[in-house]
Amino acid sequence: MNKKQLISRGLLCAVVFLLMAMSTPISVSAQHNFSSRESNDSSMTRRTHYLHGVTVRGSVVSRVNRSAFDAVAIDTRRLRNTNLDIAHVLDRVSGVKLRQDGGVGSQASINLNGFTGKHVRLFINGMPMDEAMSSFSISNIPASLASRVEVYKGVVPVSLGGDALGGAINIVTDNAPSTYVDASYSYGSFNTHRSNLALGWTSKSGFMLRLNAYQNFSDNDYKVKTQWTDLTTNAVSEEEGWFRRFHDRYHNEAVMLQAGLVGKPWADHLIFGLQYSHERADIQNANLMKIVFGGKFRKNRAWAPSLMYDKYNLFTHGLHLRLSARYDDVLTNNVDTVSRTYSWTGQWRQNSYQGEGVATLAEFYGRTFTGVANLDYRIADHHFFTLNDTYTNYHRHTTNNAANAAQQTAATFMRRVNIKNILGLSYQFVPVDAWNMEVFAKHYDTRVQGPVNTAASSSRAVYEEETQGSHVFGYGAATTWFLFQKDLQLKASYEHTYRLPTDLELFGDGDYEEGDAALKPESSNNINLNFIYQHHFGDDHMLQTELGLTYRGIDDYIIRTIGSKGTAVSTNHGKVRGYGMDFDARYEYRDVFTFGGNLSLQDLRDREHLNSIGAESVTYGDRVPNVPYAFSNMDASYTLKNVFGRGNRLTLGWDFRHVHRFYRTWAGYGAKLFIPSQTLMDANLTYVFGQGRYNIAFEANNFTNALLYDNYSLQKPGRNFSVKFRYVFYKRN
Repeated sequence: MNKKQLISRGLLCAVVFLLMAMSTPISVSAQHNFSSRESNDSSMTRRTHYLHGVTVRGSVVSRVNRSAFDAVAIDTRRLRNTNLDIAHVLDRVSGVKLRQDGGVGSQASINLNGFTGKHVRLFINGMPMDEAMSSFSISNIPASLASRVEVYKGVVPVSLGGDALGGAINIVTDNAPSTYVDASYSYGSFNTHRSNLALGWTSKSGFMLRLNAYQNFSDNDYKVKTQWTDLTTNAVSEEEGWFRRFHDRYHNEAVMLQAGLVGKPWADHLIFGLQYSHERADIQNANLMKIVFGGKFRKNRAWAPSLMYDKYNLFTHGLHLRLSARYDDVLTNNVDTVSRTYSWTGQWRQNSYQGEGVATLAEFYGRTFTGVANLDYRIADHHFFTLNDTYTNYHRHTTNNAANAAQQTAATFMRRVNIKNILGLSYQFVPVDAWNMEVFAKHYDTRVQGPVNTAASSSRAVYEEETQGSHVFGYGAATTWFLFQKDLQLKASYEHTYRLPTDLELFGDGDYEEGDAALKPESSNNINLNFIYQHHFGDDHMLQTELGLTYRGIDDYIIRTIGSKGTAVSTNHGKVRGYGMDFDARYEYRDVFTFGGNLSLQDLRDREHLNSIGAESVTYGDRVPNVPYAFSNMDASYTLKNVFGRGNRLTLGWDFRHVHRFYRTWAGYGAKLFIPSQTLMDANLTYVFGQGRYNIAFEANNFTNALLYDNYSLQKPGRNFSVKFRYVFYKRN
C-alpha cells in the first residue's frame, strides 16, 4: 500500500463513520463530568475506588476499573497540591516503574510489567502523543493538566488506536463546562522553579475559552558519584569520586489555548486548540556517566494546532462520534561546537578540532499529522460496538548543509517518513451486571522510508534510501466476573498484537541516538489474569487487594543498547518471553488515614537460541538487561481536620520505594555489570484552608540521600526539598 492509498484510507474512514452515524439506530452510554476540580466532593457517586493513595470517585473512573481489561484510573485532583508531574504520578501505581535519566527535564519512560520505553504508548484524550515534541512529555507535564490518568497494563482497548505492546497510558483532561482559576508556583533545591496557570470560562451560550500554561526551570546541579578523566593522561579513573553537575541547566515553557462550543444540539464539544512549547537543555553527559560535556546543548520548539469534535446522540439516540486531529510542527537543534574535552572536575583542555563529540549545528524539522475517528454504540444495554481508526503521518528532514558538514554522510539528507494506519473493531456483550466479555480485532498498515546501511562489513557504512511496509492483523478477547456481592472481581484477557517501530528508533535524533530504518515490527501474545477483592466494613473501614499475573511472548523484540562511546541504538533481538506478578493491598479509615503498598516481580528472558551468525547464543536464558525485575512501593497519609479554622485540613504523607539490583548488560557476556539496589523515601505536608482555595505544600524527596540510579547507571538527584503555593477558584456552570 503506497502513501496515497494510506492517506486516502485514513480520510475515507472518517467519511464512513459519518455515513454510518446518519443511517444506523444505535446508542451509547451517556457522558460523565466531574463536578469539581477538587477531590472532596462527596456527591460524585455512590461507589468509591481506592488506588495507591488516591481516592478515585466518579462513574467514568469506575467504568475503567470495572472493565475486563487490566486497567486502573487515577484521579489526579488530590495530587495537584504536589510538585508531581505525570511521570511521577504513574510511579505510584502497582506494576509501574518510572525510568528517568536524571533531574528536571531529563528523558523519562515508563516500565509497565517489564516493558519500557516505546513498548508503552502515551495518549492524551485518546490521541497518540508518541511523535510529539520532547518539550511536551510526561516528565514535564504537571499533574494539574489532567483530571485522571488511565493505565492499561498489557491488553489495550481499540478505542486507544495505537500499536502498544506492553500497555498504554491515557491522560484525560476535564472538558466539563465551568469557570475556574488554578495557579501555582513552587521553589525547590538545585534552583528549581515550577509554575502553572490554568484558566477556564464557559458562557451561558456555551462558548468556551481555556488557557493552560506551565514552565519548569532547574540548574540540576546535584552531586553525582562517577568515574572521571585525567586530562593529562586521558585515562579514565578506576575508582569513582563525587562531583557537582555543572552543565545541566534546563528550562521549558508551554502554552495551550483552546476555544470552542459546548452543549450544542449538534456538538457536545467542538474545540479548536493551539499549543506552543519550547525547551533548552544543557547536555551534561552521554548515555554513560563517565562521558561528560561542558558545552553541548539541545533546543526544541513546537507548534501544534488541533481540533476535537464530540457528539452523543448524533442523529439518533445513543450514537457517539468522536473526531480528533492534531498537527505537530517541531524544530530540534543539536549544538556541539566547543573545541574542548571536559572532565567531571569541571576542568577542560583545548582541542584542535571542533565539537566535544561530533561537531554539529544540526536542525531537524519533524512534521506529524495525527487523526483519530471513533464510533461507539450500544444496543439494548447489552451489546456495545466500537470502531476506531488512527492515522499518523510523520516526515522529517535535515536543514542547513554547511552546518552539518562535520557529521554529514550519504544518509544525512535522505527522506525519513513513517506512516501508520491502525483500524480496530470491538464487540462487548454485557448480559448481566456481574459478567461481561469483549472480542476485538486490529489491522496495522505501515510504510517506512529512510536510510538503511546496506554494507556487508561493519567497517564502512553504505547508506541507501529504502522503503518497506507491513500489513498485519491483531486480535484478542477479555472478560470479567463479579462474585460474592461484587466484592471479588476476576479478569482475564488475551491479545495477539504488534508494536511498530517509532520515529526515534527508525531515524535516531542526530546526536547520541542512532536510527535503523530497517527495524521490523514486534509481535506478541499477551495474557493477563487479575483477582481484585474490595470490601467495606461498615462506613469507616475499607480493604482492597489485587493480584495480577501476566505473560508476554514476543518475537522480533526491539532492544536498546549503549555502546562504549555512549551512543544508543535499537535493534531487533529475536524471541523474548516474560512472566510477571503484581500484588497490591490498601486499607483506608474514613477520609482520615490510608496505608498501602505493592510488590512487582517480572521475569523477562532471552529465548533466542542462535545469535546473528548462527552460533549458539551465550545470552540464551538471561534476563533482558537494563530492566528492573523486582520493585515495591509503600505509602501512608494521615489528615487532621479543622486545623487553625473550621474546614481547614493538614495532611502528612510518606512514600517508600525499593528497586532490587538489576544487570546493565547481558550476564552471558561475562561483564555482569549491574545497577545496585536502591531505596527511596519521600515525605510531604499539605495545608488546605479558605474552603480549599489556598494550599501550601512542603516536600522532602529522597530525604535519606540515597544513591539512585537508572538507565545504564545514570544518576538521579539526592536529597531535595520544595515548597508549593497554590490558589484555586472553581464554579460549575
